[in-house]
Amino acid sequence: MLWFGGFGGLINMSYGMNAMVHNTSWVTAHFHLIFGGTVVIMYFAIAYEIWPRLTGRAAPSLASQRRQLWLWAIGMLVMTLPWHWLGLFGQWRRVAHFDYDDPLIAWWGPWVVVSLIGGIVLLASALLLIWNLAGFHLRQRASESAHAFPGPMTYALALHPPARVPASLNGFALWNVLVLVLMLAAYGWPIAQFIVRPSPGAVVHRMFMPG
Repeated sequence: MLWFGGFGGLINMSYGMNAMVHNTSWVTAHFHLIFGGTVVIMYFAIAYEIWPRLTGRAAPSLASQRRQLWLWAIGMLVMTLPWHWLGLFGQWRRVAHFDYDDPLIAWWGPWVVVSLIGGIVLLASALLLIWNLAGFHLRQRASESAHAFPGPMTYALALHPPARVPASLNGFALWNVLVLVLMLAAYGWPIAQFIVRPSPGAVVHRMFMPG
C-alpha cells in the first residue's frame, strides 16, 4: 500500500504530471492508500498490542488478528487501484453520481463495481476488528489463563526528564478544543453557506415550487 500510495504521491508532486490527474479519482486513491491504508493498519496493530494490557486478558486469536489486517490491506488495494486507473482517464472526484448511459464513460461502471467490492471487504475487516477487540473481554484474565501474557509495557526514559509538565499538555482538553476550533475554521463557513448564501439553483427551485 505504501508503494502504490507513495508512487501516486510522486505523481502529485510533479507539476506536469499532476496537471493530468488533478481533481480526479487518482488523488482520492493516493490519500486512501497512505492514510486509510498504511497509517490505519498501524493503529490496528497498536490496538492489538495495547488492548490486552488494558483489559488484563490474553489475545483470543492471533490468527483472527492477522486475518483482519490482511483483509484490510486487500480491501484497500482492491478499492483504490481502480481509482488510480480511472483517474488516468479523467474520472473526476467529489461527484456523487455518474451517468453510465453516456457511452464515453460507460466502461467505468465495472471498475466502480470492483471498488465497491473492495469497500465491502474493508467493511468486513472493520467488523472483524470490533469482534477481535470484544473478544478480549470474553477471555479469562491473564493470571487465570494458560496462555502467556506479554510483560509490562515499558517506555523510553528521557535523558533530561522534565521537572514539571503543564496540566494543559498532560491531558486531552486543550487538544480537543484545538481540534474543534480547526474544524469550525475549516468547515464552519462552507457549511453555513448552504443557509446564508444558497446556490442560485436552489433559490430558483424554491421560487417555482408550489406553496
